[in-house]
Amino acid sequence: MKLRTMLMLANGISIAFILVFLIISYVRMVLSPELILTLTFITIGAGSLSMLAHFIFTSQILKSVNQMTEDTSRIAEGKFDVKVAEQGPTEIQELAQHFNVMSEKLNLMFSEVKRSEQYKTELIANVSHDLRTPVFSIRSFAEALQDGVVTDEKTKRQYLDTIERETERLSHLIEELLNLSQLESGTLPYEPRFVHPDVVLVETLQQFDRKLQEREIELAVEIDEELGVIPMMPDHIKRVLTNLIQNAIAFSDDHSTIHITLKKVETAALFFIRDEGNGIPKEEQERIFDRFYRVEKSRNTRYGGSGLGLAISRQLIELHGGKIGVESNVGHGSEFWFMLPLEKKEE
Repeated sequence: MKLRTMLMLANGISIAFILVFLIISYVRMVLSPELILTLTFITIGAGSLSMLAHFIFTSQILKSVNQMTEDTSRIAEGKFDVKVAEQGPTEIQELAQHFNVMSEKLNLMFSEVKRSEQYKTELIANVSHDLRTPVFSIRSFAEALQDGVVTDEKTKRQYLDTIERETERLSHLIEELLNLSQLESGTLPYEPRFVHPDVVLVETLQQFDRKLQEREIELAVEIDEELGVIPMMPDHIKRVLTNLIQNAIAFSDDHSTIHITLKKVETAALFFIRDEGNGIPKEEQERIFDRFYRVEKSRNTRYGGSGLGLAISRQLIELHGGKIGVESNVGHGSEFWFMLPLEKKEE
């Protein structure tokens, strides 16, 4: 039975009872037949007006309910961007407001699911590519050595060096995947100690001396004298700095300058690494810290590794209670930054 039928039936039954009791009352009052008839017609008229008013008011309610039903039916079709009109009685408006909040949350969740599925597809494709390449190289050179294709010792040594290099690359990729999994699952312990950040930076830069000389890239380092010891896990912060500096070198032109700045800002220590490369498009910046995402789509190792470095860096900085980001304009270089709190993160 429809809602309108139920409401009208309930109203009709209540008015019928009222009419019966009123007519009985008129008769027992010993009134004249003419007066009883007049009062009866007046009572029936009043009941009819009540039915009409009830019909008008319930029509507004039913209109709002029907509109909501029509809007909500779109969810069954997989359209989660539904927004119900907030009109009608107060209770219906409140129901519509709650529904709109629910619809918005569902839409966000569905969008996140679609995005996760897309990332999953990209993840599988990228892992397959990055694993297949070194495995193929190792297999090819190993078969060449096994089949006796190579006879001179110098070429054998080159083949063995290539196998060793590709094995290290494969091992490094697997290690990064395990580390990222550990970070995302929250199983990596947070055990900081107070360390001078400039010491960590200098120790990190030492590994890049040869590469910087080969590319004739200069370093411009500026350290705030007010910046004292800060809580950190130095090995993890070295890894973050290594990833950022390595990327800056990879995307910098020869004979350019990389600017590194450490400064104290209120309750945090800020690290800036700025290069003079080609920069990163705005649409790429939103995904630059995603797993396996790389601006350089060919996945050429000249421009970095597996695409996990920035994802791991973000997880490590967030483990310290800090933040990481990038600011870049195409043609004007990129500036990566991260912030570490001066006080230990509360567990």
